[in-house]
Amino acid sequence: MPKYHVEEMDGDAVTATHLVNATTPLRAAKEATEREVTLRTSEPIWVRVTDEQRGHVFEYSFSL
Repeated sequence: MPKYHVEEMDGDAVTATHLVNATTPLRAAKEATEREVTLRTSEPIWVRVTDEQRGHVFEYSFSL
């Protein structure tokens, strides 16, 4: 199972970090934050998920 580096963000500032083993980046974001997430557009509070092995970065925001 891939390992993801999950960062909770406020603008450009990191507010929390997590290391999560998950099947997908979306699931990693959900497991790390314990909240539902969706793809980010321009929300100021968001979640950055990095697949360190492949070098991919994903951006999510919290679902309302």
